[in-house]
Amino acid sequence: MMKMKVSLRKITKKDWDYILKIRNKKEFRPFFYTNHIISKKEHYEYLQKQKTNPSFFNWIISYDDKDAGYLRILDNDVSIMVEKKYQGKGIGTKALDLVEKEAKKLGIKKLVGRIMVKNKSSKKIFTKNNFKLKMYWYEKKI
Repeated sequence: MMKMKVSLRKITKKDWDYILKIRNKKEFRPFFYTNHIISKKEHYEYLQKQKTNPSFFNWIISYDDKDAGYLRILDNDVSIMVEKKYQGKGIGTKALDLVEKEAKKLGIKKLVGRIMVKNKSSKKIFTKNNFKLKMYWYEKKI
């Protein structure tokens, strides 16, 4: 049996529509702090602005040379999205391991996973990669 290959590739502008498509999927939106549907204009403006942010890095997660998800670091915070059809194969766990290596090359000393309480799959990915729970974050809208 041939082993499936997980890799990261740097984002180019041609990936922006793919990122928007998966970011706006209903299975991902509940796991973001701002969970509204993002417009193409809003998304493009955000990514254009981030191009000059020295604390922003992002990659497409490839699985067997197919786009399988998105991973970004913003101010040490790691965000991972693996498309539903690729979930449960260890891709997120491997991608997080790969991004740790990339982060070291970039001089990043610490990574953080800010995960919504109900996001069990992300908790599993970060736990498998030896991330430790450091804080609970309580919030109340008033």
